[in-house]
Amino acid sequence: MGDLLFVLILLALLAFWWDSLGARQVARLAGRRACEREEAQFLDDTVAVSRIRLQRDGRGRLMFYRQYRFEYSRSGEERLRGQVDLLGKQVLRVEMGLQEF
Repeated sequence: MGDLLFVLILLALLAFWWDSLGARQVARLAGRRACEREEAQFLDDTVAVSRIRLQRDGRGRLMFYRQYRFEYSRSGEERLRGQVDLLGKQVLRVEMGLQEF
C-alpha cells in the first residue's frame, strides 16, 4: 500500500510539473505579445512565477491560478515590470508598468 501511495504522489507531482511548464509557456508568449503591442523589449525572454493558488473557474471547476512576472524596457535603459495572470492556461490579464527597478 505504501508503494502505491508513493507512486500516486510521484505521478501527481509530475502532472503538476508538466502543467506548470505549459502554463509558463502561455505566460511567456502573452508577455512577449504585450511587449510587441507596446513596442517594448521583452527582457530575458522569460517569466517567473510569483503566486500560485487554487481558484474556481466560471463553471465551478477547481484550477490553478498562477501569476507570473516579467521585465521589459521601452528605451533600453530602464527595467520595468509586467505581470501575466492565468487561470489554468487561460490568460486573464496582462499588466505592464507595475514599477521600475
